Amino acid sequence: MHHLARLLVPLAFLTTPVALAAPQGFDLIEVSDDVLAPEFPGILHQFKPVGFEPSENGGVAVMDFDNDGLLDVYLPNTEFEPSKLYRNLGGGQFADVAAARGVDELTKRRGGGLFLDVENDGDLDLLTLGYPGYTASQDLFTLFRNDGAPSWSFTNVTASAGSFVLAPTSEPTLLGDLGGFAGGDVNGDGYLDFISTYWARLPGYLYDQMRLFLSAPNPTPATVGQTDWSERIFADATIAAGLDVWFEGSTWMPTLHDYDRDGDLDLHINVDFGEDILRMNDGTGNFAPSIATAIGMNGAPAESRNEMGVALGDVDRDGDLDQFHSNAYWGDRMYRNDTDFTLGEAGLAFDDFAKPAHLDVARFGWGAALTDMDNDGDRDLIRVSGLNKPENNWYHENLFPMTLADGESTRFVDRSGNLPEFQKAQGSGDEDLARSMVPFDYDSDGDLDILVTRPGTSPFISPGLHLRTGFYENTLPATNNWVDVDLRGLNGSRNVANARVHIGAANSSQMHTVLVGSSFMAQEPDRLHFGLGGAPALQYVVVRWADGTHTAQAGGTINAVNTIQRTALDATGDVDFDGDTDKHDLRLLKKAIERPQQYAGLLAGTPYFQLGDIDGNGVLDATDHALLKAMLP
Repeated sequence: MHHLARLLVPLAFLTTPVALAAPQGFDLIEVSDDVLAPEFPGILHQFKPVGFEPSENGGVAVMDFDNDGLLDVYLPNTEFEPSKLYRNLGGGQFADVAAARGVDELTKRRGGGLFLDVENDGDLDLLTLGYPGYTASQDLFTLFRNDGAPSWSFTNVTASAGSFVLAPTSEPTLLGDLGGFAGGDVNGDGYLDFISTYWARLPGYLYDQMRLFLSAPNPTPATVGQTDWSERIFADATIAAGLDVWFEGSTWMPTLHDYDRDGDLDLHINVDFGEDILRMNDGTGNFAPSIATAIGMNGAPAESRNEMGVALGDVDRDGDLDQFHSNAYWGDRMYRNDTDFTLGEAGLAFDDFAKPAHLDVARFGWGAALTDMDNDGDRDLIRVSGLNKPENNWYHENLFPMTLADGESTRFVDRSGNLPEFQKAQGSGDEDLARSMVPFDYDSDGDLDILVTRPGTSPFISPGLHLRTGFYENTLPATNNWVDVDLRGLNGSRNVANARVHIGAANSSQMHTVLVGSSFMAQEPDRLHFGLGGAPALQYVVVRWADGTHTAQAGGTINAVNTIQRTALDATGDVDFDGDTDKHDLRLLKKAIERPQQYAGLLAGTPYFQLGDIDGNGVLDATDHALLKAMLP
């Protein structure tokens, strides 16, 4: 934020952090290396070589597909081998149900998958994405409709969903290898769309580096007895959206996120052999030319790198999402978000502070996450490496609120040496390759474990010892508290993409956002995990949905999953947090605007700031007062 905005933000929002305890001792122990061990989770998936560069596969999606409260795992087949859908049985055990539920796809090449509530009906459908390998195959996507309870089986509805036909381009349509994917409501109609990106570097050819598909109602009704009908169809909108523009470089992971908080999803893309892309959405699903370099998201001075994986998280707890990019040989990037949201797009600003934060390592990184590994209330950085020289996996502990030389938070410290099995230290016996990585609590014990995908053999990079998907169990003692927030939209919809969740504990606030697609070729759970440190209770949970409305609840249960159900009752403007929005809230908001420091103390422990920030720009001001006044009867 700019200096004026920083002064206007209440102290409670900037956080009065829980007192830092000594670093929490934990290890990451691989439980997937011995199939005969009692702790073996039952996941045996092994990726096969695929595409021009066989080592680049390794997608994964982690979501609760059967609504039983346990997180399940989808792993694609890559090279005409069965895909796997591992149902979580509890207690850290999984069973493959792909064939029984109809999603094994034996005859297709698949590089990844996204769980999407396509129909907003409360269950997660499955979109699988093909690995074209320099063709224009029409067999790029399969949509499986989740048939819900009691079977939780899937039906292939690809044909009735439009068959995902590619719109013709001005040059021959070549797609290269799958580079990544992300989902979100791009055109603001309340339904999920998706984008896929492609990596290609063969000289002398032009490649379509991305494809955007928009959802729409199916105009053709189901025929009598038809069981494979899709309520929604998907049409290729790449050209209409202005995304069919060829440029130097190849595209890896995309991100659909509302960067300027104007209510629509913008598009960021990690670029290999070029500068990254940030294209702003005009609100209708059309995208303007890239402004990534102009706002600092290619470094200062701007330079081309090899950006692969991506992770977003509020590392300095100032209420916006910072962004990490894993790189090859030129050093990773960590962008601090300095956006002044009062200025909209004109206020966008990012500062690469990887070097002073000790994060500018160059270890050929792929999957990454900003997540709270030690439950102390801040977001650490964890990421995996793609070479076995060895080039280590890394864990950097966030030491918030330590400051950098410029006075800004936050600093990280390398604790990789404390996690030798995960680090892949030379001689550890686990010096193999990694691609994607997803942190999630697979054994329901309150801390985040790590799933790592490992690619097949490659003619360019020799394989390591372990080729199958790996699980690392977090041994964190139950010292710090935590809470998981599991969202449900109206009528139980699982479409909660880009909802912002704020939790309050010990008069301190944390925020994270539901993203559909992150890390590398991965989908992290929409169940958001927050460490609470020593905070003994949860003061509030506030959800700002993608359309700008709010759901809020007082309190909550710590050391448990809290399900927040959206209702028609909107809590926006309920500044005094009494369950209604009235003239008393308007008067209180006026006082909070006029005397921010005083009211930050008086209202500490309540979500007055989140609920009073009507326009969502991170500042309480006259605009919010006017908007709230207009809302009242």
